[in-house]
Amino acid sequence: MHILIGKKQILIAVLVAALGLAVFINWYYSDGTRLFPGSSQQQNDKSSDGAAQYVNGLTDEEYFATVRMNRDSARGEALEELQAVLAEAVEDSDAASSTAAAIERMSAEVKMESDIESLVAGRIGAGCVAVISDNSVDVVVTKTALNDGNVLAISDVVQQVCGDAYENVRVSAAA
Repeated sequence: MHILIGKKQILIAVLVAALGLAVFINWYYSDGTRLFPGSSQQQNDKSSDGAAQYVNGLTDEEYFATVRMNRDSARGEALEELQAVLAEAVEDSDAASSTAAAIERMSAEVKMESDIESLVAGRIGAGCVAVISDNSVDVVVTKTALNDGNVLAISDVVQQVCGDAYENVRVSAAA
């Protein structure tokens, strides 16, 4: 059985996928208590070396690694969906060009996040995670690194990397 898929249906599918990705990312990063779904780790009582410990027992490095892994897996799933839509789209169609643009935008955001994380770590000497969404950049740093001077340095890095493309820059401490 042959199904004819029109340009409008492909464009609608791409837009629905992009909207779903945006909703998922918003939900994922909006509630710190749900940052680690299914996590039931208890605080490690053997760790008394003075290093910062989070309520769920993760160190700074483990926290940032987990956030990056979750962010990358969510982005990977979205990229696979976009590539599937692109593979099914007619080469010269509007859906193909909008899907290709979405993939290019996602790649640019990944590079900017990586650049922000590297430059912030170099400037303030502490780990961080940067998340770029529609019109904002969220940068999470360790609690000990959150002070006025570092917030200004982080804002400067975001401005250098992103330019005026993102209006809202939020800097916060890891929970």
